[in-house]
Amino acid sequence: MSILSATGKIIMVQEPVSGRFGLQKLLAKLSSNAYGFNWNGSDEISLVTFNKKRTICKILHVDDTGVDCTTRILNHGNFKVLLDEGLIPRRLTREALERLIIDGTLEGEYQNEISKQLLENQQYLNLTKRAA
Repeated sequence: MSILSATGKIIMVQEPVSGRFGLQKLLAKLSSNAYGFNWNGSDEISLVTFNKKRTICKILHVDDTGVDCTTRILNHGNFKVLLDEGLIPRRLTREALERLIIDGTLEGEYQNEISKQLLENQQYLNLTKRAA
């Protein structure tokens, strides 16, 4: 079972964002188009940000029922994403975002064997549900 919404855009901001930003500040930045993509204020969207050290990931989710902000801090290591000033935001799939949240990587080798097993089991369960 996923904590992520099954609909809406997922946008990953590829420039560092302060880990101290909360729901209000992230929503204000999103509404003012500070991250370089146009959001009309009513479409469902998930905004994924990272701090400069890539130890904190924040996900701001906006839909027709409200707004929530989730913070993920890895127990060890850091998120394996490229961050730099002025990079264009990137669209992600739900599977890529789930891997990023659980393991801290988007592709390639897993950082943690347990997260690899968890994600593989989750994919297997999803395939068996679709086949049924």
